[in-house]
Amino acid sequence: MAEDEDLQQLVMSYKQTFLGEHGKRVLDHMKVCAKFNIAIVPNNLGRIDVYEVMRQEGMRSVIINIEKMINKKPGESKGIQNERPETIANTSSI
Repeated sequence: MAEDEDLQQLVMSYKQTFLGEHGKRVLDHMKVCAKFNIAIVPNNLGRIDVYEVMRQEGMRSVIINIEKMINKKPGESKGIQNERPETIANTSSI
């Protein structure tokens, strides 16, 4: 039960961070930087830069996760990745 409460607090933290005036401005800027609503198109040589696609998709995935969290209904914890900072810190030395 404590884990579910932790997840609900995490959702509330996302909402408090990104649903306020400043958070919305930051999220909108992140979307511009990530070219969130722009399709990947070939460059002037007719090629698609795979590394650029991966970079943009990485940025988009962060934004998608933020939007998913701020759109959660109260009590909904389905689909939340439960990675705690201490778990991530311990695996970074691998």
